[in-house]
Amino acid sequence: MGVLLLKVLILSLILLSSCTHVFFQPSRYLYSRPEDLNLKYENRVIKSKDGTRLHSWFFPSEGKSKGLAVLFHGNAQNLSAHYLALSWMVRYNYDVWVWDYRGYGLSQGEAGSEGIYEDSLVALNYAHQLMEKNYDKDSKLIVVGQSLGGNLLMRALEDFKHRERINFLVLDSTFKSYKELARDKLASVWFFWPFQHLSYALISDEYAPNERLKEITIPTLVIHGRQDDIIPFSYGREVYESIGPEGFKKKWFWALEEGKHISTLGSGKGGYDKKLIDLIEEVRKSH
Repeated sequence: MGVLLLKVLILSLILLSSCTHVFFQPSRYLYSRPEDLNLKYENRVIKSKDGTRLHSWFFPSEGKSKGLAVLFHGNAQNLSAHYLALSWMVRYNYDVWVWDYRGYGLSQGEAGSEGIYEDSLVALNYAHQLMEKNYDKDSKLIVVGQSLGGNLLMRALEDFKHRERINFLVLDSTFKSYKELARDKLASVWFFWPFQHLSYALISDEYAPNERLKEITIPTLVIHGRQDDIIPFSYGREVYESIGPEGFKKKWFWALEEGKHISTLGSGKGGYDKKLIDLIEEVRKSH
């Protein structure tokens, strides 16, 4: 038994020593096809800063478009496993754009922190270009980040030069620090507990969001379930408190008593999809 535990510990340290790469779990598998659900869509490809081709799906609204909703999905699988979190918005007359990071799905390259940070900036700039080219001034740009995608989105927003064009931000089941999350995961398993603080030495927060989140004044909704066993509920509260300058009022926190990890948007449960649309509309009218 002692040998087995030692092997598991060594494996864990090897994983940790690869820095934040352990957080990326891409797949090339096609999990779901929109056409099987009678969803209209287009395949689109954009190029990242280094020329890496990134694959995406664009879902046109069912009626006259009110704007564009963009999804930064979680760490595992690829867009074909995540698009349903946002594709329902076409029924409320929003176009939806879902894209894959490098190494995921049909996107080229290998997943890694620096490259995916650059991909995230390129995705935001592409969304901004779409708004400038295809939408009028009253159209809304909504950006949603789920789980790891929320972390990537927050970090990219700190360096994005057109933040003022984003009308609404949703951060669902996400976190700020890779180091802290890794420490919590080690501490949750009894035979790793003595080694939990190794995360501070072996995991990098170079591409994690930082104190510049205080500069963000986009109306923001943070969602986190109290039953989330992947990213603890307290991390969602920390994200909420970090957004905006002191006294910033245009932010909301949905603490879901029975909510699990990214289990709300697109699930059809609790009427939360409609509640999100209503909140976006409320913010629009207040501007």
